[in-house]
Amino acid sequence: MEFFETSKQYSFKKSTYINLRWIGVIGQLIAVNFVYLILNFKFNFLLSNLIIIFGVVSNFYLIYIYKKTQLSDRSAFVFLFLDIIQLGILLYLTGGIVNPFVIFLLIPSVFSSSNLSFKTNSLLVGLTGITIIILTFYSKDLPSPLSEHYHVSPYYYFSIPIALIVALVFLNYFAMTFGSQSRLRKDALSKMEEVMAQEHELLSLGGQAAAAAHSLGTPLSTIKIITQDLAKQLKNNKELKKDIELLNSQVERCDEILKRLSLNPVEEDDFIDKDLTVREYLSEIISSFKEISSKNFVFNFDQDSNPKKNN
Repeated sequence: MEFFETSKQYSFKKSTYINLRWIGVIGQLIAVNFVYLILNFKFNFLLSNLIIIFGVVSNFYLIYIYKKTQLSDRSAFVFLFLDIIQLGILLYLTGGIVNPFVIFLLIPSVFSSSNLSFKTNSLLVGLTGITIIILTFYSKDLPSPLSEHYHVSPYYYFSIPIALIVALVFLNYFAMTFGSQSRLRKDALSKMEEVMAQEHELLSLGGQAAAAAHSLGTPLSTIKIITQDLAKQLKNNKELKKDIELLNSQVERCDEILKRLSLNPVEEDDFIDKDLTVREYLSEIISSFKEISSKNFVFNFDQDSNPKKNN
């Protein structure tokens, strides 16, 4: 069904909801047992406790069987609906709309208004309103001896459900308004964090590309030197000269590609674009091999033999 389509935007933490339910269940147990055992008021004590135990069982279901850490829109609707029914039955047994604890009927829908979708919250508000109307016309009497002394005008009696419904709509409207603003801020923050993460990833990839371009610059320079030397030696060989020129053009093409991969595409590679001495070329070549090998390379420039003098 379209109504039960879930969304990551509409959910709330399961542990928070469980803790709130424990507070409600413990409060119900204390109230029912205190009124019956201490004040000696008469009402259906056994059935009231069975209704409260149903809330305890549903809470244990959330703890041990429902494994997700977040309640989805659909799951939250089901459990909040059960809370309204459970509290409505308990109020039906203990006086209905004139029970002072009837105000707690507003809590499930108000709690959902800032966390769940508009459709879910609207349905919960409607169910709460129907429960209030049913309790207005159908309920057991207040626990005696309260029922023997509680007599009010019908005007006052029917003003209670009207006040509750007005408060229900009013509180839910403001809760939904503030909840929607909070979700907008949350979405904006998530989008900003996502963009920042993408920018960080692109910057990291750019750094890796620049490092790769720098590392490949030396081997390409070596190839360039060799092709230039071969071009001089084989300048009379037309067949090989064409191959050497093709190889040299491909080296230049690789050089341009590496420049585009660097963080600063306009930055020139000093090793490729500038004229260096043979000793500087050899030093760069040796340092490039050190990056891929654990061996130590030693090049002694002091061993050059002196030229012989002509007699």
